[in-house]
Amino acid sequence: MTPDILEKQWSAYLDAYGALDRDARERLLADSVSEAVVFTNPGGEGHSRKALIAHIEDFQAKMPGMYFASDRVYFHHGELLAVWSMYKSDDTKVATGYNFVRLDEQGRFTYMAGFFEVQPLAAQFSRGASAA
Repeated sequence: MTPDILEKQWSAYLDAYGALDRDARERLLADSVSEAVVFTNPGGEGHSRKALIAHIEDFQAKMPGMYFASDRVYFHHGELLAVWSMYKSDDTKVATGYNFVRLDEQGRFTYMAGFFEVQPLAAQFSRGASAA
């Protein structure tokens, strides 16, 4: 698996968190995430692509218009570590996080552990800042 292909997989995954219709989100995740993916982060956890789609849809319902961008991606031995930022729809950066990802033989993600600080993110919204 080349770094370019893995970067494309990671980008597809991040794009799936955007304000998309369900079909577009499912296409992006079918290309980048295994059917039996295990994922965990401070906002939830699950054990399938279907559960991940529901998790993302819940995220967009609670924080409409939010999106992610990669800051840095590292690869080695079938594993990926990504540093990312989350932005409001007005392009204001609200959080930085990290994901550790394991890949299958096709380069799809089979295990994903996300880390980010929950309190500062919550504070962004409790001060009256809106996401849309």
